[in-house]
Amino acid sequence: MGKVWTSSWGALRAAVGATLVAALVACGGGGGGSTTPTPNPPPPAPAPDPRLVQGNAGFETVLHAQAAQTSTGGGGGTAEPTTLTIHYQRSGGDYTGWQVHTWKSAQDPGWNNGHNISRTDGFGAVYDVPLAQTTGDVGYLFHKGDDKDHGGADQILTLKPGKNEIWRKQGDPNTYTSLAAAGGPPPTLDLDTVRVHYKRFDGQYSAWGLHLWNGSGLDSSRLPGVAIEQWGNAAGFDRMPSYAAGAGEVVFDIPVLNPKLDASRTSLEFIIHGKAPNENDKDGRNDNIQVRYATLTVTNRVGEIWLVQGDATVYTAAPDLRRANVNEARAFWLNKQLIQWPQVDGTGTVKLYHSATAQIVAVKGEAVRGADGSLTLEGFTGTVPADAADRFKWIAAGARFKLPDAQAGNLAAWLKNQVVIVQENASGQVQNATALQSAAALDDLYAAAAGVQDLGVSPGSTTRFKLWAPTAQKVLVFTYPNATGEAEGVYDASFDTATGVWTATAAADLTGKTYRYAVEVYVRGVGVVRNLVTDPYAVALTADGKRSGVLSLQAAATKPAGWDGSAIPATVQAPTDMSIYELHVRDFSANDPTVSAANRGKYGAFGEAGSNGMKHLKALAQSGLTDVHLLPVYDFSSVPETGCSTPTLTGGAADETQQAAVEASRGTDCFNWGYDPQHYNAPEGSYASDANDLNKRVLEFRQMVMGLHGAGLRVGMDVVYNHTSTSGQRERSVLDRVVPGYYHRYNAVGGIEQSTCCENTATENLMMAKLMSDSVLLWAREYKIASFRFDVMGHQPRAVMEAIKARLKTELGREVQMLGEGWNFGEVADGRRFVQASQLSLNGSGIGTFNDRLRDQVRGTSFGEGTGFVGNQGFVNGLFYDANPQGGAKTRGDLGWANDVVKAGLAGSIRSYSLETSWGATNELQSLGNQLVGYVVEPSEVVNYVENHDNHTLFDLNAFRLPTNTSREDRARVQILAAAINAFSQGVAYFHAGVDTLRSKSGDRNSYDAGDWFNRLDWSYQDNYWGTGLPLKSDNQANWEVLKPLLANSALKPTPSDIAWTRDAFRDVLKIRASTTLLRLRTAADIKARLRFFNTGASLDPTAVIAAVDGSGYAGANFNEVVYVINVDKQPKQITVEALKNRAFQLHPVQAAATAADARVRAGATYESASGRFNVPARSAAVFVR
Repeated sequence: MGKVWTSSWGALRAAVGATLVAALVACGGGGGGSTTPTPNPPPPAPAPDPRLVQGNAGFETVLHAQAAQTSTGGGGGTAEPTTLTIHYQRSGGDYTGWQVHTWKSAQDPGWNNGHNISRTDGFGAVYDVPLAQTTGDVGYLFHKGDDKDHGGADQILTLKPGKNEIWRKQGDPNTYTSLAAAGGPPPTLDLDTVRVHYKRFDGQYSAWGLHLWNGSGLDSSRLPGVAIEQWGNAAGFDRMPSYAAGAGEVVFDIPVLNPKLDASRTSLEFIIHGKAPNENDKDGRNDNIQVRYATLTVTNRVGEIWLVQGDATVYTAAPDLRRANVNEARAFWLNKQLIQWPQVDGTGTVKLYHSATAQIVAVKGEAVRGADGSLTLEGFTGTVPADAADRFKWIAAGARFKLPDAQAGNLAAWLKNQVVIVQENASGQVQNATALQSAAALDDLYAAAAGVQDLGVSPGSTTRFKLWAPTAQKVLVFTYPNATGEAEGVYDASFDTATGVWTATAAADLTGKTYRYAVEVYVRGVGVVRNLVTDPYAVALTADGKRSGVLSLQAAATKPAGWDGSAIPATVQAPTDMSIYELHVRDFSANDPTVSAANRGKYGAFGEAGSNGMKHLKALAQSGLTDVHLLPVYDFSSVPETGCSTPTLTGGAADETQQAAVEASRGTDCFNWGYDPQHYNAPEGSYASDANDLNKRVLEFRQMVMGLHGAGLRVGMDVVYNHTSTSGQRERSVLDRVVPGYYHRYNAVGGIEQSTCCENTATENLMMAKLMSDSVLLWAREYKIASFRFDVMGHQPRAVMEAIKARLKTELGREVQMLGEGWNFGEVADGRRFVQASQLSLNGSGIGTFNDRLRDQVRGTSFGEGTGFVGNQGFVNGLFYDANPQGGAKTRGDLGWANDVVKAGLAGSIRSYSLETSWGATNELQSLGNQLVGYVVEPSEVVNYVENHDNHTLFDLNAFRLPTNTSREDRARVQILAAAINAFSQGVAYFHAGVDTLRSKSGDRNSYDAGDWFNRLDWSYQDNYWGTGLPLKSDNQANWEVLKPLLANSALKPTPSDIAWTRDAFRDVLKIRASTTLLRLRTAADIKARLRFFNTGASLDPTAVIAAVDGSGYAGANFNEVVYVINVDKQPKQITVEALKNRAFQLHPVQAAATAADARVRAGATYESASGRFNVPARSAAVFVR
């Protein structure tokens, strides 16, 4: 029942009052005059709803704590604690400074603070490794500073319950599970047979076999008729001696050469792999199976081992593979009826237990206790539906089960409880037990939820709240008068069994009020809790996202004057028209004294058209810039929205004091990039003038958009749907406290994947995909966002991204350009879970990805440290032709390859574009390079860039890599060369704010939380902030020794005239790009037909690129032909092109004008028609047209 007591009592009072008056009038007076009736006492004030106190409680109230998994003593008992001990032996016995760095399931101490030696023993060093969780993989690496053992390769260990102890040796790739194994075989070992017990959870033994070879320790003379050294003809297990198919395993013998006769025989190696056509599937192992004889217990010349499907461990005793842990989630609902339980076989009885109060106790070897009920599952050997099979192709094999048809109707109710799947033996004792991952079941049960269009709050004459929370047992809505007042209203929500949506309605317009949901829900590992949580669909918030706000985005108070009529500038007719400037809201104005103090670092700064910053943006727009892309402006977690403070800093060019002060203020200062989303649909509060004012965030955001529109610029957003700032029961967790276990992507044991940096979201799940789609539509529709940049887009499914793109076009009637980071890594890499929105998977989608191939060849890779980093020169900053002392090992061939890749980028990285390479071959771009130099189908799918917010600025990279005696003038010219290559490359052009003013971050490679100090911009063009202190130690210490003399070198710091020249030269580059569609060709067919390169093949000059683009009959070309010549060398070039002689080429009007920034090009870039010779000055990009 909703909040009805106020109105009901009012109606009752009215009815009682009317009856009383009528009665009094009827009585009248009489018998000697009137009498004054005694006033009826007013009714008592209604008692406040006792539930209101819940709305003022903490963000979490545990209603029923999950039962502890304690033993009754009658079974397997409680498991010993899971620990990890690593023994490490160095040949010289010197362990000084050697640490072990760990990550994943072990605590990550940070590279510079590895785990120190706990103690030593007769073997060597011993490390007791603290664990972050007791399941999953531990990554580890032995190192002393940057000196790494085992070739620097990551070492991986999968944790088992209980004690984990391993022995490792310097330079030895083997992991030993006993001291004896690490020490070598006893010299008298008498062994001629290795008996293998092999368990496959899927029971598919006939599809697998052995690869055996001589020289591996095998005695092949005792295997007549068995395939030896035949990779395509795996030897069946049943062909081996003593083969037997047992209960849940097969057993067979492998004859070996007896080590008693030759002490060098220390091990046997073999491979288990699939039979054709799956012979390259090595059962989850990367390496050969190695049986070290010293680890075996030998009886009658037979040593036994046990192997388990998908497990690289060679067990020397029968392993107990049973696992009972209800805090893990190792089983998977494939849909609303099927379950797959990896690494569990189908023996015994398998049941689902449920408890509304989280009291299930499932201890190995005992009967289940505390459940409200159970049902027995049916074994399933049929065909899994194709969509489910594809969705869960990544999970390991195991038994499958089916919910009985008669019980299917109960699943929705059970999923509101603790649910545990249990395998029991004939005595009813637990053999295996785990929770289940239920996202697929929820998607199947509540598919209709995808069509719900009004999640969140809908104010009006009545106010309606809608929350998708299908696993919640109960939902209330608490309302508050403002940001801090106590709860004043509470509303019951009703549950829709078709959609999983809870709806509450208030019979009043609550606009301006704030609210939170109280969600009573089971949380794995915690119990049943009442979470006070904000709305995932909130469009308005109070400071720090503590409360959601009731607000209509159509309200007049949220719209600046003229908002409804403000149009997106019509500067982009095709995606390749886009020239984008990536900008951080706070960077833009925090350091601009021409912006009013109240608006510095705020949305409001973009409304001050007379400020230096807005004049700068307007000038860029007039030069051809089309879009400003804002780093995150949705609500994020990392900046206090009230009371943040920025330290006042001083110090020398290469001092440590500045970074130390910034480090000390992290978390309390006003700066962060904002890649830590908390709410996706509401503007960030730290950029508003009052974070607690529900209207101002929206109003001022829209004012910002209008200000940019007024400058001639479209507005794009950097959006981060691939992760959230936190998860679980933490206060700032939103999604996971509404539907625990749903919105995030989980690993095989139920832990949240964190490959993105943080808590990965599962955009492959129906309602996370819907949230992303709804959110993008909201920003595009309500804030007139013209384009989107998706952070770590490769972690999202291509199908979802394409659906969003199509939806935007359908619902808005306009194209909204979409681009993003198509990196291929993490748990989704190579399509492991779905077809990704990654570089190699988006062909034909029209969605753009960032071109790291061009980036890395133009200015050198971002990777490496110290002198190695310095040596990574690129095409514009000296590779081979102007080598720095660390770059001397590079060759002319390296420079030729960089030239090829630059040409490929200029050709839009089109897969099917043919190029004559620097070694004289003619190839399509898709056949060049390990990463495919050409990887897109259409130019709209490539985003070219040489610098963005990540990694070093271009100026800083050049400071590292150009020889230190390079003049200031040439440093500015190198900056413009890189920008010109970017601007002339077919596709989308993307620039980082400040690339046009020689922006420096004083060498910082990762300034996401480096404060205002290291992120400043100067729109007065007096300083680029090089030499303002060593950058933060946490990300940059490995480069400090290289940086110190560079930062202290005043000759590297540009003068105001250098900055102003770069500014103007960059604008000229933009004007040239904007002047013709020949630098913005629409299709791959256009590029292949119209773009030609000269100076190619084995005889090319590798420091120059010359290309011609045919403009005949092409819309918007404005010229019959365009030729650009890029000379990165320190010397001028004369390049003769026979095919281009007898033409009427002239220097491009922008570069020929008296106002042109580059006087060197204006005076020295010429064309000689009779010979076809182009003369281009040193370190210059010249454009000729006819």
